[in-house]
Amino acid sequence: MTSRKKISAITKAAKRLSCSVVLKTGSPPGIMLAEGEEEEAGAWLEVVRKLRYKDYRLVKREAIPKRGLSVEPGNFVETTALKELREFLSKDEELYKWWGLHMKHS
Repeated sequence: MTSRKKISAITKAAKRLSCSVVLKTGSPPGIMLAEGEEEEAGAWLEVVRKLRYKDYRLVKREAIPKRGLSVEPGNFVETTALKELREFLSKDEELYKWWGLHMKHS
């Protein structure tokens, strides 16, 4: 994820749809995590799909009972390294375990 135009579209959609978003930008892999009400999160996902990322793959989509990302709805956090993303996610032990299980990054 290096296109600032696409990243801008993703973050504007997060704000408009009140989704919390965490991005890992820069060199591959580009990674996006989003949280929100089901309808808004689905609309956000459609924005991402329409951007036509090469090798785009939806790894996991699920309803969760509580918020895990420590990002206010409508805001985003952008990281540029996988290590930085891991450090951010490790602030919530449950979220970090989920990440390790589903994304194969421990």
